[in-house]
Amino acid sequence: MASRRTTVLQKRSLDSLLAIRPYQQLRWNKTATAVTTEPHTLQQAQDRLARQRLRRPVSPHLQIYKWQVHSVSSAMERNTGLLFSGSLYLFGMSYLVSPMLGWDLSAASLVTAVAAWPVAVKLGVKFALAWPFTFHVINGMRYLAVSGAKTIDNKAMFVRIAWGVVATSFVSAVGLVAYF
Repeated sequence: MASRRTTVLQKRSLDSLLAIRPYQQLRWNKTATAVTTEPHTLQQAQDRLARQRLRRPVSPHLQIYKWQVHSVSSAMERNTGLLFSGSLYLFGMSYLVSPMLGWDLSAASLVTAVAAWPVAVKLGVKFALAWPFTFHVINGMRYLAVSGAKTIDNKAMFVRIAWGVVATSFVSAVGLVAYF
């Protein structure tokens, strides 16, 4: 009876072997070309899948990669955009609900509050706002220029441009803090 089953299984096409019922385990016989199936419950199939997933290699994480200035500047471009748009929405909503909460967020009260700060705190806050702003603007121009440039084809040029953006944004932020 076993030889008849092996013969029948050998005659099956690959398509019919792939069309087996779900939750069946395929077992290949090393001595013959026969394939036998064993029915499994849904829980057994899920457990088997979980065991297989545990044996798969884990994809590498960010900590094993070498940090590169152009990839970090790309991430910082997104983060500074989120920082400024989120701050705008937060202040806008605060300004709208301030009369109901009894807050005074008028320009005069904000200027008076900031004028009472020490000079070092004012300069620190100015730089903390100016540098992400200048970086976002200059890096946005870099992105537009580099994405449209067909002549930049080497990595060294991308790295120099990214470091140029960092330096230019830092110098311009210091200029904004000193001027205003």
